[in-house]
Amino acid sequence: MTWATAEFIRSSPAIAGTTLYVGSNDHKLYAINLGVSAAGGPWPQYRANARRLGRSVTETLAITAEPSPVVATAGASASFSVTATGTGPLAYQWFKAGIALTGATNATLDLPAVTTAQAGSYTVRISGPQGNVTSAVALLTVNAAPTSLTSRLSNVSVRTALAADQILIVGLTMTGGKKELLLRAAGPSLSTFGVTNPMPDPKLTLYSGNTNTATNDNWAGDPVVLAANAAQGAFPFLATTSLDAALVANIEGGRTLQVFGPTAGTVIVEAYDAGTGNTTRLTNLSARNQVGTGANILIAGFTLTGSGTKTVLLRAVGPGLARFGVSNTLNDPKIALFNSSSEKIAENDTWSSALTSTFSAVGAFTLTSGSKDAALLVTLTPGGYTLQVSGANATTGQAIVEIYEVP
Repeated sequence: MTWATAEFIRSSPAIAGTTLYVGSNDHKLYAINLGVSAAGGPWPQYRANARRLGRSVTETLAITAEPSPVVATAGASASFSVTATGTGPLAYQWFKAGIALTGATNATLDLPAVTTAQAGSYTVRISGPQGNVTSAVALLTVNAAPTSLTSRLSNVSVRTALAADQILIVGLTMTGGKKELLLRAAGPSLSTFGVTNPMPDPKLTLYSGNTNTATNDNWAGDPVVLAANAAQGAFPFLATTSLDAALVANIEGGRTLQVFGPTAGTVIVEAYDAGTGNTTRLTNLSARNQVGTGANILIAGFTLTGSGTKTVLLRAVGPGLARFGVSNTLNDPKIALFNSSSEKIAENDTWSSALTSTFSAVGAFTLTSGSKDAALLVTLTPGGYTLQVSGANATTGQAIVEIYEVP
């Protein structure tokens, strides 16, 4: 269709509904009923006509990129994706062996921490106003986890002294999926071990990023916590009325714990792996606090459970914190590792640059060459271990203690 106006048309056309509007230099606005609305797909050049006289076309509902097969290791993540064209809106439904997967309604199917039970054939059905189409089968192959995963960090803890309302931040990482943890902040019950000046009333809060996901002030004999204490072999609290804090939570990925109390004292923060198996496991613990002298040094503990050895990276960082804006850092931290018989089995005062690649492998932040931070790389048999962080020549200051599983 051709329509003549009295003057040149210099403006761009506009479409509203099925009407095309064009302004002309003859001071008139022309409204042309097209009989169709704006294109849901591309606006083609009809026979390569640069004036674009063709009308909108409807794209055929079709899969343009099929899901590809995936090979993954048990405990790792896997994903399938599909690309399709057609008049929207398009809806997606993924299937495993012909059975619809609940909640799998996006163009991408993400499978975190896959197990061998998830191996098999996957398809996706795409539906829209033009009907539906189903993809070709994509296979998920799940290989067994490496045999090195025969042991794991089953318990990690930090003991330190806090001032009134001073916050201790402890970082944890759960790798391979979601798992239940028993989390405790013990203060009053430390008196049974001869600890002087235990914190009278610690409070424990669990964060995912900046979101508070769980909190506890007084455990109050919670039966869930009581059962977890017994199952994990955690030392019992003084009484159901003690003001120790504890909770049980499912953890996946990185989390932080904040512990503080209205009155100063010594507190121990603990995380117990309350699940089974080594695929989903704790892979990192970190805690930053003021390192004092004597009973006020920073102490971390961990337990390895399983049948095989485990290599761990242990760090005490003081000077390396300065670039993160931390003031009053411990100028020369020392690290000492003890076994369950209280025998010193390793120690370090100044880290070696030979560990740089290990830092990268576990995701630890880099240290400045020649700094007086401390680090150890050790391979250990199952059992309990204690890590002590102190200052050379009885110096004091802020430091972070870190425990990393080395893959």
